Amino acid sequence: MSFVKAPPMKETGSHFLVEMVPNPVSRTSEQQQLAQKDVINQITLAGKDLFTPNPAVEVNGAVKSRQLYNRNVSIDDMASAMEKYDLVLRVNLKGSQTVAAMATAGDLRSSSVIKSPSGSFSLVRHGNYLRGIDAM
Repeated sequence: MSFVKAPPMKETGSHFLVEMVPNPVSRTSEQQQLAQKDVINQITLAGKDLFTPNPAVEVNGAVKSRQLYNRNVSIDDMASAMEKYDLVLRVNLKGSQTVAAMATAGDLRSSSVIKSPSGSFSLVRHGNYLRGIDAM
């Protein structure tokens, strides 16, 4: 019997944080802002651990989220709400390293790399759920 040894994980002193926020490039009415706030609260409550800090670890030279996110809110449900209410996901790596980027509904659905001037992220999908984040 043989066992595969998992690669060592090194703590980075940073953490990933995902936040659903109103699209910063759009102007909205007060009524739209209230609707956005309500939807953000509903998705944040349903998403549970998706919207809480997740420690970052280094594995084979790559920075990854330590814990897998639970399957509470599907990518399709998040993307639909994001399109309907003009929302985006703000993805952050905070701590000893700092990177931030904005993901649109299209980015979620296409599994594309999310790029910004400060760095890039890859969203790890399993089926129709976001399960982790890798910094690039």
